[in-house]
Amino acid sequence: MSLSRFLPIALAGSLLLAGCAGNPLRSYDAEMQSTVTLVRTGQIDQALDQLEKNNKPLFASDAPRDKDGKAKEKTVLDSISGRDILYYLEKGELLCLKKDYEGSRDSWLVADEIVRTWEDEYRTNPTKVLGEIGAFLVSDRVRRYDGQDYEKVFLSAKLTLDHILLGNFDHARIEMKKTYEREKLIESFREKEYEKIKEEQDKQGVKTDLKDLAAKGYPLDELDSPEVRELKNGFQNAFAHYLAGYFFEVTGEYSLAEPGYRNALALQPNSRLIKEKVGKVGRNQPGPNEADVLFVVESGFAPAWKSVTIPLPIPVNGRWVATPLSFPVLKSEGKSFMPNSLKVNGKELPVETLVNVDAMARRQLKDQLPGIMGRTMVRAIAKSALQYQAQKNAGPVAGLLVGIASVVTEQADERAWRTLPERLAVARAILPRGTVPIEFQTGAGVYKTEVTVGDRLTVIPIRLANGAVYVGQPRIEAGAGMFTEEPVKPAKRKARAGK
Repeated sequence: MSLSRFLPIALAGSLLLAGCAGNPLRSYDAEMQSTVTLVRTGQIDQALDQLEKNNKPLFASDAPRDKDGKAKEKTVLDSISGRDILYYLEKGELLCLKKDYEGSRDSWLVADEIVRTWEDEYRTNPTKVLGEIGAFLVSDRVRRYDGQDYEKVFLSAKLTLDHILLGNFDHARIEMKKTYEREKLIESFREKEYEKIKEEQDKQGVKTDLKDLAAKGYPLDELDSPEVRELKNGFQNAFAHYLAGYFFEVTGEYSLAEPGYRNALALQPNSRLIKEKVGKVGRNQPGPNEADVLFVVESGFAPAWKSVTIPLPIPVNGRWVATPLSFPVLKSEGKSFMPNSLKVNGKELPVETLVNVDAMARRQLKDQLPGIMGRTMVRAIAKSALQYQAQKNAGPVAGLLVGIASVVTEQADERAWRTLPERLAVARAILPRGTVPIEFQTGAGVYKTEVTVGDRLTVIPIRLANGAVYVGQPRIEAGAGMFTEEPVKPAKRKARAGK
């Protein structure tokens, strides 16, 4: 379909959607503010109700059927009126805080199906995925949202945690392998995407320079902090790899544990906790009535994506015209409180941050901003050309209507997983099995509770939500009996000749 025929239809559709709840042009951050506030105050059930209210389908229609003819929930993969990935990401997080790990897992598995669909599309038809001509011409916000890169990887890490908490260790192994494969695929996609955008820019004669954005007031310096620069990229997750190292070490699969720790160290080279494990896997094992316990401490909320308007010159009918264009910026919730240590069974355990989601989001935006700028300028040129043709061929009213549609659709994509934590840290210790006391600072005082340490592998999730505190508990009975014998200690390395 030609540009002159496609764009009016796309713009008209966008105008129609703009007034509907749950549509791709909605302000997602504004929609999620009340949900986040409810989580902060410990009202998870109300937060779930609010999420449902915000995600009513656009159109009433019969539910799709599975292969057995039974009704199933409609997702964005079924139709435009289906629920998108964000609904399932947010719902999975809320259910996890509620300790409904089965419900959390099931919700995240639906989200994962959407990500895997994107992965399969890229593997089988990369040209189609990279093209996305509709998004170039209308708005990034009308693309099917498949998750930010860091969200895709975090989803795998979260699923791994749920499987471990439920005692489904075989599923956890599968998810760990998938995490590594997902990171490699994202890396490949971004490289090819940059080449595709550069090709589109060259066709339109568009040149992009981030200095032009900064000169017009774009906060480019916020994407260049030391924490952002230290990251290898905006999607690889040190915790996901450390979790794999921990899991395989505790289960006695040392040859798989070592790569997990080394991959984590490559992403967090200054981590004392990770350095203690590299080359020393299996050296410190729990006794017969003990367990190697990993505390996963999360705090705060991931940053919000906002749209700002920056006037930039674009070529229109042989002239350069200053045109208002929209670009995404990140707004932090404010640095969340992370305790320096946990006091568990009378022992102080240091807490070490492995993932800063705020920094990851900024690194991702920094890496993708040239491409976003290129897409936005190419789109603006196409819209300006259409408005000129509409006014020339159908009169000033037609030109005005196209101009209004262009303004409505010209907003940066604000969609992001908002209940994701701002930071994730870990603490680790060998503890006696049974009930143990735990206490830690929350920023508003000391929080005290008890947790149950189960079999050899025990993970305890903790979430500080800038107010409320959520402490999870694995299904001890599900993991009982998974280990029939203690792991064999690794053989000591032979000393080198001459030592």
